[in-house]
This record gives sequence, C-alpha cells and structure tokens, in this order.
Amino acid sequence: MRDPEEMLREGLGHLADEVGTRVPLAQRARAGRRRRTRRMVGVATAAAVLVAAGGVGAALHGSGSSAAPSVGTPTDVPTQHSVLAPDGYRLEVWQNVGVYVPVGWGWGGAPGACGVGPSVGADGHRLTAAERTDGVLPGYVGRPVAQTPRCPKSATQGTSAAMPFVWLGAKDAPVEANLGHGFVVESQKYGDTTVTVGSSDARLRRTILASAHWMTGGACADWLGTPPMSGEQPSVGTAGPVAPYAMTVCAYAPAAMSGYQLLYQEQLADGPAKQLVDAVSDAKPTGEFSCFGASGGEWVLLHLTAADGTRDYVVDLSCPSIADPSGLQHELTSADVLPWAVDGVNAVLHGSPLIDVPGRLIAQ
Repeated sequence: MRDPEEMLREGLGHLADEVGTRVPLAQRARAGRRRRTRRMVGVATAAAVLVAAGGVGAALHGSGSSAAPSVGTPTDVPTQHSVLAPDGYRLEVWQNVGVYVPVGWGWGGAPGACGVGPSVGADGHRLTAAERTDGVLPGYVGRPVAQTPRCPKSATQGTSAAMPFVWLGAKDAPVEANLGHGFVVESQKYGDTTVTVGSSDARLRRTILASAHWMTGGACADWLGTPPMSGEQPSVGTAGPVAPYAMTVCAYAPAAMSGYQLLYQEQLADGPAKQLVDAVSDAKPTGEFSCFGASGGEWVLLHLTAADGTRDYVVDLSCPSIADPSGLQHELTSADVLPWAVDGVNAVLHGSPLIDVPGRLIAQ
C-alpha cells in the first residue's frame, strides 16, 4: 500500500497544474412580486468539546515515522478535481479553503454552533443518538452549523471518546492541545478560516493539515452578495439540459455580516442530475405563491452540466420552492430534494416542516 502522504503530495501536484475556470453563477432575481423578510439561521454559542479518555478512535492509516509534507502557505488549487483526489481521501470545502479527509468519515458540527460532534454517517444519513456514540464512524468533519433545531444552554458533544475529527471554521479552537492517551488536537489558520484536526495518529494529523489549500476558480463561489437565482433561459418552463452528466451542489446560508457564505459543495454524477430534472419537470408550479425576490434563509445552487450547455436550478428552503432554469418556481417536494440532499449536505442545511425527507437535512 502506498504511503498516504506521498499520494497527497502527488495529488496536490497534479491539481496545481490544472487550470480552473469559474462556472458562471445564476443571474440575479427578476423584479419580485413580493419580498419576505430576511430570516437568519439561529446559531447558539458553542460548548467546549471534551474528548474523554478511555479509548482511541479508529484511524485509517497505520503508524509510522515518515516525514510529514511541508505545511506552509496553502497552494491555489482549482476545485474541479474530485477525480484527482488521492486514493482513500475526499475533498471538503468551507468557504474558500479546501482540505482532504479520509473517505470513510461522516459529517457533523464544530465549535461555533450547538451539536458539536458527528450527526451524519458516511453514507449521508442522519445518525440516531445511538449511532453518534457507538463508535461506528472512524471520524467526522465538523462545521460550525447548528445540528439541532433548538439549542439548549448546555449543549453537549454527543460523540464517542477520542473519535478523530476535522473542524472547518471552528470558533476558539486550540492551536495545540494534548487531551491524554495520545489524542492531540492541532489547528492552523488559513486566512479567516481555521482547520482543526484531532486524532491519536500524528501522521494523519500532519497529512490533513498539509492538504489544506485555497480554493480558486470553482463552480461554487465562496460568498454571494445576493441569493443565487436562476432565470438564464429565454423560454419560461425550460425543464433543463438534455442528458446532464454532472451536478454541482453549492449550499449557502446567511453570512454573519452580509451576503451568503458557502457551507458545502460536492459534485454528483449523471444519475442524480437526471433525477432532479425529471422531478422538477413533474413538480407543480407555485404560481401566486412564488417567492420572487426573496432574501435571507438557506439556499442551494444546483449547477447542471450537459453536452448542450449548463443550467442552474435554485432551491429556496425558506419558501420553500425550487426554480428551474427559466426562473419558474415549483413546489419543493421530497422528489425534488432527494437527488441533491446527500452526504455532508445533510449536516449543513435545515429542512422545512413543509417537505418530508426522512433521514435528510437537519430537522426543524
């Protein structure tokens, strides 16, 4: 088996040679019939994460003493590189910073919001209380996004002892802390973003931290001044591209000061893309209940690529609705949600009581 650090160095080297081009984002909304008030997603202050002694979480690499890759200024790397990710790793993005993590890890919360700990399994399903603590996951990637609809004053971690993790954008993360029994937490700053790794495997910590890099030229902008909107196609009712072969999921929520920040991105294959086109085509138009010109809340930009061009679908989770490439809004149903609400999406976006998608999204 090849050394994982060597694979990461090779992968990053290949990526640095690639030239990324930003896929145009959807145009701004048309003049609206009504505007709803801005709704900010409530996020409570984080509880300190306590990793109890009494067990070492499973690591995906064996122990060793090989030198870690040099950790310095992150490399500018295009985001179109899911196929180039080193074997055994996947890309995770928070705002404008990307990092590679083991593919078997799940997703969850990080300091800065309540519900710190794993909440979504590696297959994308929302974990039960028992699954969060029984050690099924070898590790998780946490973001400062509330994992519960209501945050108690004394939120607890809810994770198994010494479970490895990567926190992206965690608040007040320690630069370095030894929590006992060999479990060490290390953090590094990349601009305004903090990448924090906790593990008893020193090589794993070094490898993940060394893989952090700035994201440039991707399909998902790391910040938007206004919500993403469709409406680029000339004819109303355009269902979508012919035979889409890829779909990029860009999840956004209101930023602290203004605009919308990128929470998560992922590229999916042709199957989910085709399912989305068919589901939206079958969904009932919202008509007089449309939310044109809406702002605030959480949004999903779905960028579909096909031989005949590209199209954008936009999900407004507060309305709720999904706009096709013509700008026509449709009712948001479980069939419209299931193709894209996969993997880490289910740890960063909150569902609506008006749509039924069991096991997906964060419950309201």
